[in-house]
Amino acid sequence: MHVIALSNQKGGCGKTTSAINIAASLAHLGKKTLLIDLDPQAHATSGLGIRSDKVENSIYNVLTEQNEKRKHFLEDVILPVEEMLDLAPSHLLLSTIEQELTHKDESVSKLYRALQTLSFPYEFAVIDCPPSLGFLTFNALRASQTVVVPIELGSFSLLGVSKLLSMIELIRVKLQHTPHVYALPTLVDLRTRFAKHMLGEIANAFGEHILKNGIRQTVAIRESQAKGRSVLHYDRLSKGAEDYRAAVRELLERITADTPADLNANGARFELPSNRIRDFVLKAHEAREVHLVGDFNRWSLSQESLLWRTEEGVWQKRVFLDPGKYRYKFVVDGLWTTDPFNDHLEPNPYGGLDSVIEIE
Repeated sequence: MHVIALSNQKGGCGKTTSAINIAASLAHLGKKTLLIDLDPQAHATSGLGIRSDKVENSIYNVLTEQNEKRKHFLEDVILPVEEMLDLAPSHLLLSTIEQELTHKDESVSKLYRALQTLSFPYEFAVIDCPPSLGFLTFNALRASQTVVVPIELGSFSLLGVSKLLSMIELIRVKLQHTPHVYALPTLVDLRTRFAKHMLGEIANAFGEHILKNGIRQTVAIRESQAKGRSVLHYDRLSKGAEDYRAAVRELLERITADTPADLNANGARFELPSNRIRDFVLKAHEAREVHLVGDFNRWSLSQESLLWRTEEGVWQKRVFLDPGKYRYKFVVDGLWTTDPFNDHLEPNPYGGLDSVIEIE
């Protein structure tokens, strides 16, 4: 899964609009996409027709460490919004998360770790950052391989961009993580000399890391916002939809060409071997908690061993395993049980049976 963050501390630059429509454009290209609203104002949530005050669980519940409010998995808060596009909504409570976690070890990697354990098969996650350079934005940048900076062609358009780039440099130094950064011109009106001048200024600041396919000012984009839809869902033939599709195609080309972290030693794109990915599934409608333990996690019960529950009462977890032979069991509300979907059983030293899986 490739993670893209939309970030700019300057308001009015089209950040949230771009996050929604970049995610929707990826979905329209047939790529299963998750949009994460990391802004406490929840504009991306409302921009897709969902009232944040009516949301029972949000991204806040994934990041918090308050046990009575916590959800251990992103899967517990995700909502389907359009075909191939899901949303992890925001809530006003998210504004309290920095105070809660700012002094906790590894707190800047909370979102990164949540995405690492995500079992849904998304190709892309798009993060709408808050319009500030605080704790939440740091989490988003840490989790992302690509950062898109929407920049409207106004007098103060580049104010604050240097601070964002400084934060990205800090992440490189402290965490040895360097996302690629691209500028996306927004609210473009090339009929004016000033707009052309500002495009030149943005090009001077970002060099080759500016997307050539900018986003024009269009009525369809404003109307889609009012309707709580992406512009591609509202009017797929509009100029706004055309601009975002073009920008995303260019961005995908840049990601393919410029992201060495996605390449193996031979220069080919790295993909997890499908034969080493295993989905563990258990039907336990009445269970309150289900763990997966085995040789692959030293038979340890922890937050990482928990399965997530679908609305149908099916518990699931996806695990990537190195080649080898593994014994394992489910632990259902404290009761250890073998996998009913796996007939390969072997006796253990304690007089019982373990399920066994072999990865070639």
